Amino acid sequence: MDRFFLAIMISAVLLLIVASDLLVNGPGLQEPSADVARVLPSVGRLVR
Repeated sequence: MDRFFLAIMISAVLLLIVASDLLVNGPGLQEPSADVARVLPSVGRLVR
């Protein structure tokens, strides 16, 4: 349960980072999505 909560918190922080980046730069840049796609598999490994 603790790992699940940690994974949810990490995902929420990443979503906040991407959302703030979109607010600052606009939707033209796609690099933050690639960063999130790279980080999320490691979060999936934490849950297992």
